[in-house]
Amino acid sequence: MVRFEAMRPWAPGIAAALVAVVSACGEVAEAPTVDDDFMAVDYIIMEGMENVMTKEGVRSGLVISDSSYIYEDSSTAQLFGVRMTLYSDPGGVTRSQLTADRGWLNERTDELTAIGNVVLEIPADGRRIETPELHYDPVRDEISSDSSTIQILNGSRTRATCGFRSDLQFRNFNLCGPVGDIPSRGPGG
Repeated sequence: MVRFEAMRPWAPGIAAALVAVVSACGEVAEAPTVDDDFMAVDYIIMEGMENVMTKEGVRSGLVISDSSYIYEDSSTAQLFGVRMTLYSDPGGVTRSQLTADRGWLNERTDELTAIGNVVLEIPADGRRIETPELHYDPVRDEISSDSSTIQILNGSRTRATCGFRSDLQFRNFNLCGPVGDIPSRGPGG
């Protein structure tokens, strides 16, 4: 038997809480819902994407990203942690390698726009290109940048104020607005 006169001053509050809990046990909670706008996601998030590029059935390049957003209503993918390797046509020898923070890839045409800390290395002549943005267009047989560019070749550094343009074989490589040799900061630039 409970003697009410011996109860502590906080006891009625605890008793009321217990009554509320016990009475709520009989009720069915409504399931949580999600707003329709939230469910209208139009992309898929992928971790570790690879896209093989081909020309007339022969592998011409490979684009790898750490992660990507693949948009369902288009052929465009937004890439993060981008690496692209282009191969020479007959033998599969590496023609160039590119790295960038992020980019956009058209999976239908293989056009790539690389953005952020873009570095393009061309092993045949030891050339290194550094630029904030680069455009790769296999349909036009062109790789280019409209942004300020640094070219490192044979130990000298040349800044191009308005970028560069080249064919994909790097035979016709043109710097736009070159500003001479920039002193190197030691081995590797």
